[in-house]
Amino acid sequence: MDQPITSFYKYFTINQNLFNSLINNELYFSNPRYFNDPFDSLPRYKLCSDIQKLEKFYLFIQKHINEKIDIIRNLKDFEKKKLDFESLLEVFLKVLFKFDESYYNEIGNYEYKLIEIFTFYNNPEYFKEAFKVNSIELQNKMYADYAFLYIDINKFGVACGSTTQTCPVMWGHYGNNHTGICLKFEFCDDTGNQSICLSKDEKLEIVAVDYNDSPLDIFNLDYDELENLILTIYKTKCSKWAYENEVRLINNSQGLLKINNKSIKQIIFGCKTTPKDRYSILKLISCLGYRIDDLMIAKIQADSYELKIERMTIEDLAGSGVYLEELNVKKPF
Repeated sequence: MDQPITSFYKYFTINQNLFNSLINNELYFSNPRYFNDPFDSLPRYKLCSDIQKLEKFYLFIQKHINEKIDIIRNLKDFEKKKLDFESLLEVFLKVLFKFDESYYNEIGNYEYKLIEIFTFYNNPEYFKEAFKVNSIELQNKMYADYAFLYIDINKFGVACGSTTQTCPVMWGHYGNNHTGICLKFEFCDDTGNQSICLSKDEKLEIVAVDYNDSPLDIFNLDYDELENLILTIYKTKCSKWAYENEVRLINNSQGLLKINNKSIKQIIFGCKTTPKDRYSILKLISCLGYRIDDLMIAKIQADSYELKIERMTIEDLAGSGVYLEELNVKKPF
């Protein structure tokens, strides 16, 4: 049985966004479509040549989209847009059949996309023609439509962290070339209950990323498995990213979420942070009433390419104009 995930380390650039997060007790949950991995939340899948399996997937999406029929029919200019997409589909299926940018540019927002999906999945002739002309493109479209209906339209947000605090590559990519900081967040209180959210009614899904190069066998899944595929999609990344040891918090909305500042237990300063930046951060958290268990700093080692995390000393603030009484820290520092 897997051990529960109780904490992660999150890297930050020292800038106004970090200051705002600390001042307002907030954590940002991003749209995974904007992450630096183009396959994020869209892991690769096994191609299938079995028309019956593909048709089963087509009918699954048809069932799902038709459950939203009342919403879709009430969208502005539904009938006109449906006719427009019927004409567009005729062109792509009989002339080009590649759902490239010129096709998707016609789908400028979620409402258009819903009507397009409704149109495609309520005419079985489109499926038959698509399979005959280009079955791979059909599969690409159905997978993208599944992701849209189960992930994109729900606007789930993701906050990413790591179980490691010593990887130089992580500090370089996400800690602004080692000039930033890393915060340790603990997700649960002493009783084991999730406590990272300020509101007790808020609960986050916490998952460790699975680094796996095997494509998902989506066309072999039954309806129940397809309904529950979302978390697998969110947590699957290729093995090239394994050095990140990533942990993800998944929220049911994107943007800023109020968090319990008691969940921040440790601050680690990058090895290239300036004494002035270190002092500014410490003074800020002191003024805000944070109680940090450990103030740490990353140090370059003489005999390895890993960083060593050490407890901060007064020497790490030398030249910053430090006045210890302002910092409300434990002594000796």
